Amino acid sequence: MKFFVIGSHGYVATQMLSRLKQKKMGFVAVSRTPREEEHALNLETPEIFNYSLISRGDVILMLAANSSPDFCRDHHELAWKTNVIGSSAFISRCIERGGRVIFFSSDTVYGEQSSMCNESSKCNPVGEYALMKREVEQRFKEESSFKTIRLSYVFSRDDKFTKYLVTCSDRSEPAELFHPFMRAVVHRDDIVEGAISLGENWDSFPERIINFGGPEVISRIEFADILRSTALPHLKYIVQEPSADFFKNRPKYISMASSILPRLLGRASSTLAKAAKLEF
Repeated sequence: MKFFVIGSHGYVATQMLSRLKQKKMGFVAVSRTPREEEHALNLETPEIFNYSLISRGDVILMLAANSSPDFCRDHHELAWKTNVIGSSAFISRCIERGGRVIFFSSDTVYGEQSSMCNESSKCNPVGEYALMKREVEQRFKEESSFKTIRLSYVFSRDDKFTKYLVTCSDRSEPAELFHPFMRAVVHRDDIVEGAISLGENWDSFPERIINFGGPEVISRIEFADILRSTALPHLKYIVQEPSADFFKNRPKYISMASSILPRLLGRASSTLAKAAKLEF
């Protein structure tokens, strides 16, 4: 069995490849802009990909996408072509070859959720990006060789928001925090370990949809406070209410939970405080 990491230069994918190398597991890196020993895939022309690389039982980690909510809104036709049409065509061909596809989706498919939601909760996608993810989920919902991981906000010292807080701290400038904005922040290492475990133990987890979120639903204020107490003692911030336009593509609250991720990990998923200590 090999793992195919699709979108191999991405934020989660690079860590996925690093972990697969550490575990000495077989893998194939696939990117729109391949480097040495990587393979090319352009989701605008998925028919060109060399599908003979895929053997029965291989696991395809489908991480590639246009993931900016604003890009998906402003360039809908182009984003739909890659995120839905191209991705669906690629996934179909992988399944035909006997591959098992793990599709990385988003907690935004649930929409506004102030009360706790799990994998059986009703979806009400907010924003074009969420609608595109949900469309692909629906196209393959009856396919036994297709599973969906729904990601909450993914934390590491390399995530966009954390890098912003670090920069503000280093420059002694107050960070501007949007509030309210609540997510079940999850450590990137937990996503990597959980996805690899799912690929290795496919038949032991019959669930078709799995939420990948942390054990706490926190605001950006709480997020900043935790980093200040663990890694950025000089961090200062001011709180701002986002414009109404900001929430057209992003729900204010997504209180997502799952009992499945801890089983995949063999332990509880990391709190942000624990993850921050590991990262810094």
